[in-house]
Amino acid sequence: MSQLNQQNEYNRLFEKYNKMSNEELSDIIKPENGYKELAIKVASDILKSDRSEYYQKIEYEQQLINQKQQINKDEMIINMSRDIHSIKNMLLFFVILTILGIISALYLGHEIQSYFGSLPF
Repeated sequence: MSQLNQQNEYNRLFEKYNKMSNEELSDIIKPENGYKELAIKVASDILKSDRSEYYQKIEYEQQLINQKQQINKDEMIINMSRDIHSIKNMLLFFVILTILGIISALYLGHEIQSYFGSLPF
């Protein structure tokens, strides 16, 4: 393999392996796993290097996940609040409807009683 091709392959593997965890890189380094010499060198170089960028990326992704969970909790609370408000309004409607029904029944009963009371039998 020419020097340029080897450098290109090194760079490609570096970009690929740089996103992997330390455990995955440690597996690549083990000769019994069958990786080529260049892959082992790249994984070893990455493990020896400063991985602060990788850890910052993981921390940022974790913050995004936590933020999404917080948003989901907030949405759930807002939706529950809306549901409770809707249930309250439905109960109020049915209580008013029941009261109107009772008043109508009493009024109708009174009217029927007065109608039958005014009949000449």
